[in-house]
Amino acid sequence: MKFSRCIVVIAALGVASCQTASAPPAVTPQGESRNLIDPRTGWHGSTSDQIARRFDTAWRMVLAGDYANARSRLQDIKKRDAAYAPADLAEVAIEIGEGRLDVARASVEQLKTKYPQYLAVDVYAAEIDVAQNRIREAWDRYREITRSPDAPPTASSRSAELQTRVFDQLYGAAINAQPEDAIRFLREALQVMPNATAARTLLVRDLIALKRYDEAKTELDPLTGSAAFDQPEVQEALAEIDIGKGQYEEAIVRYERLARRDPDQRYHKRLEQVKELFAAANMPPQFLSAMDADLITRADLAVLMYWKIASIRFAQNVPAPPIAIDISETPGRDEIIRAIALGIYQIDPVTRRVNPDTEVTGSQLARIAARILTFRGASCARQVTGPEAILAACGVSVAADEVPVSGRTASAVLDDVDRAISR
Repeated sequence: MKFSRCIVVIAALGVASCQTASAPPAVTPQGESRNLIDPRTGWHGSTSDQIARRFDTAWRMVLAGDYANARSRLQDIKKRDAAYAPADLAEVAIEIGEGRLDVARASVEQLKTKYPQYLAVDVYAAEIDVAQNRIREAWDRYREITRSPDAPPTASSRSAELQTRVFDQLYGAAINAQPEDAIRFLREALQVMPNATAARTLLVRDLIALKRYDEAKTELDPLTGSAAFDQPEVQEALAEIDIGKGQYEEAIVRYERLARRDPDQRYHKRLEQVKELFAAANMPPQFLSAMDADLITRADLAVLMYWKIASIRFAQNVPAPPIAIDISETPGRDEIIRAIALGIYQIDPVTRRVNPDTEVTGSQLARIAARILTFRGASCARQVTGPEAILAACGVSVAADEVPVSGRTASAVLDDVDRAISR
């Protein structure tokens, strides 16, 4: 009786020990592991039904994360059928799961050499690329996989996902890069996603910033005829290309169209700037030179005064000016003579010089601006004395220091002076 009870206990223990290594139920892989397809995919070799059943159990263990028992069963399968490559690839899945990616890659490369048409090997190689953040290589592999007649159902969606990740990497790198590098990144990004309008627009902006207008126009050509072509960002880019090429009238037309549907007035401000550029482009060379000067001279300032202030340019009954002996070869000679005639510039009574090559400082510009307001009859300058008081009364802001001023700075001050006189 005791002996029979012992037999029952031993049998029960044996059953229990066998159950610990039984096949787990089928599970749905989560995370990146869901892309590790069944190693039998694309395997065209043959094996016995017994090996197939054993492998099915081992693969379920891999998916369940029971790597120790899975590896034991896979080793048993390889002893029984050394040519059964899915067992080798299942071990690669374990290596990936354990984070031993370099070992996994070496194993995959060996399998690829031995079985070049084995589709699942290509998938695993791509997933190792993903795990090592070699996203571009992974996407390239998946593009090849999707062309195969045996491509798994998930290949297309995985390829699309990786395509987006490649694009995002390149686009993100471009945003934080210098223009030259950004252009390279964006061109690569557009090779990945040619219809990405935001990337194309950013590329065009960088090309415009580097004054590569023909290239910028070429990059916009694919949008012609599409809905994106009429987007404000695209039309703005086209307008800036027009400006870069000196085609101001075309740019003005585009900005006028944009300004009509611009609630925050940003395009309206740029439109006014373009109109000024258009006007400046028709100015004489001495005006353009003065505008672009980092440090202006008295001759430059005379030119800017003449072309910026209507009451100087169109002054009536201008008296004959005294003669200055140092302006005969000076660019802007006629404008200097007009400033002398109106009393804005004064000639040294002894040397008969007006010093056209002397640099203009902030304090000198302030005094000249106040003199213009007074001599040209600005109503705000009446009953006010002293340059500072006159400028304050007329709303003209000038940094009255001893720092030389640029053409752009002087131009802005003279614009304020012209508006004050016109009021």
